[in-house]
Amino acid sequence: MEEMRRRNEEKRKRAEEARIAEFIRVSATASKILRKAAPARPDHPYLVGKGVLPFNLRQSGESLLIPVRDTAGVLWSLQFIDPSGSKRFLSGGRISGCYHSIGPKPVDVILVAEGFATAATLCMATGYPVAIAFNAGNLLPVSQALRTKHPSATFLICADDDRQTPGNPGMTAARRAADMVGGVVVSPDFTLIDSTAEETP
Repeated sequence: MEEMRRRNEEKRKRAEEARIAEFIRVSATASKILRKAAPARPDHPYLVGKGVLPFNLRQSGESLLIPVRDTAGVLWSLQFIDPSGSKRFLSGGRISGCYHSIGPKPVDVILVAEGFATAATLCMATGYPVAIAFNAGNLLPVSQALRTKHPSATFLICADDDRQTPGNPGMTAARRAADMVGGVVVSPDFTLIDSTAEETP
């Protein structure tokens, strides 16, 4: 039994070392790509379609590049958004607890949202800094990392209301993140849309 436990521990350790090595490799690749990229064009079809500014994004060919960084500013990966809105990350990169920030330097209020378009819309409307967590599952790790860095800030967790999806993963993840960091959930109000739909013959 002890020998089996030791072997399992060694196997776990080797897997963790391989995972970290892959993170470092992808980080280096991301840095090379980002260095060669130009500032994002405001007329990029995705930005125009969403009605948002490029903020501090970069662009390589037709793809927008969103840096994925930790709270120390270390670049771990990139998210690519093509003109049609299709998104992908560099394979094997670190995502959990990492984010991309737009807007002013955080002072007393920080917004956390899932995607760039939502974050950009919020930043343009409020003037507050917004952290892009990239997906619902990363809302909590990002919020916790930022809470450690900004212990006195007010956190607004801006949920994607996936009301058409069973379990509403966007709202569920946002509520959990808010509960864990002492934040407040902010979500879209569909009341007017729903009432208009009901009145349509």
